[in-house]
Amino acid sequence: MGLSLGNNDRIIVSPSVAKANFLHLGKDLEAAVDGGADWLHFSVQDGRMVPKISFGAPLVAACRDSFPRTIFDVKLGCIEPEARVGDFIKAGADIISVHPEATLQLGAVINKIAESGVSPGVVLNPGTSVNMVEGVLDQCEIAVVMLVNPGYGGPKYMKQAVSKIKQLREVAPHLHISVDGGVSEKNAAELIAAGANVLVAGGGVFKATDKRAAISALKASATPFSLSIPR
Repeated sequence: MGLSLGNNDRIIVSPSVAKANFLHLGKDLEAAVDGGADWLHFSVQDGRMVPKISFGAPLVAACRDSFPRTIFDVKLGCIEPEARVGDFIKAGADIISVHPEATLQLGAVINKIAESGVSPGVVLNPGTSVNMVEGVLDQCEIAVVMLVNPGYGGPKYMKQAVSKIKQLREVAPHLHISVDGGVSEKNAAELIAAGANVLVAGGGVFKATDKRAAISALKASATPFSLSIPR
């Protein structure tokens, strides 16, 4: 069973493990968690859905025992995620999010994740509309809004992301809304004001000498904006 995600009325920083120093992975992750990261973000890329290869379930499993109270936020950038979710459930994921374009049966994949006791989510690329996933949002606990095309980088689609965040917050106020793909102190306040409450930050945390200060600075972006979640 996954850990409870808690309420969506606080700002959560979820550092992206892919940006950590893999020669000193345990030390880097410990510094992030000790510095205020409640979640850790594992971006899994298969070389097909996303044109890079990152890591798999064994890395998640290797980290699980060392961080028993940390939410493991797994984003599957994989074709046919239904064939892979079982491995990440066993590895100790608390959240598993999938791309709607990656499967022919999005609802079935969401059900499979939820039935395991893990929190299901959907990933919206810059070209993915909220309407495309609206039918499964009631079953989801998180939506991940991408600022960039995963694996390709390029421009940040801030205008589109802000619009999607506002729409998601309106149609599914229960969701944790996460933003990934270049979140920084420069844009965090605008994303939070739109309704996001989870900030996925990679290099901004793991390349910082003082990870606690980097995480605190991102969380401080919520002020003077107050996170107002309609109930």
